[in-house]
Amino acid sequence: MDVSLHNSSYLCCQKLCHAFSFKRCSFFLLLFVTLAIVFLGVAALIVIFIVKPQRPVFSLETVSLDLYTLEAYSDSTLFLSSAITLTLNAQNPNKVGIRYSPSHLEVLDGGLPIGTIQIPGFLQPAHSSNVSVEIRVLFPCLNVSQIVAEASLQDDSRKNMFQMKIVGDVGAHLWVFHIILLKIKVALECDINIDYKELTMKNEVHNIGVKHHTASFPTNPNTIFINCALALYI
Repeated sequence: MDVSLHNSSYLCCQKLCHAFSFKRCSFFLLLFVTLAIVFLGVAALIVIFIVKPQRPVFSLETVSLDLYTLEAYSDSTLFLSSAITLTLNAQNPNKVGIRYSPSHLEVLDGGLPIGTIQIPGFLQPAHSSNVSVEIRVLFPCLNVSQIVAEASLQDDSRKNMFQMKIVGDVGAHLWVFHIILLKIKVALECDINIDYKELTMKNEVHNIGVKHHTASFPTNPNTIFINCALALYI
């Protein structure tokens, strides 16, 4: 009888010890997570107030049509498959470098994907102004007839305008002395309107396949309208 009572008391004490240990571990784990979040927040505030980050500047230098294929069907529907290279000049006015991770963006027309944009990984050193970045734009099967028909139905102010949207995330790291200080993610959403009748080619094209032709953009600012929204995530 005394033995069974002793065993019951021992088991009860053991359960209480386990429960206390679990609560203590949970408390220390919660405390560690809270301190880690506070530390990251303080580090981010220090970077923001000391470094005073500014938005990097990207300007379009050249547009090269590397390859395209036209396919016409009996119902006069025209499909275009093309690969385009955009050369951008990247300027970084900040006191720290920015390293971008390789990324993919989607090109949408009416909410449907029509192409992809491949952005390579590259580094913008601090106070740099001459970093060239080549971006690949791929349109696997673009219904040109539908785009032209939809553009012709727009009102006079938007007639002959090709409207598309670019969405996606780009990873970026603040880079100082080969040390990553902070990782951020930039959510990008751009609305682009292009007056396709104002675009000309420096080399007239008559063949179905062509390589390395460069597009010439007129000085009229209404030819290409770009409106982008950015959101930063830490």
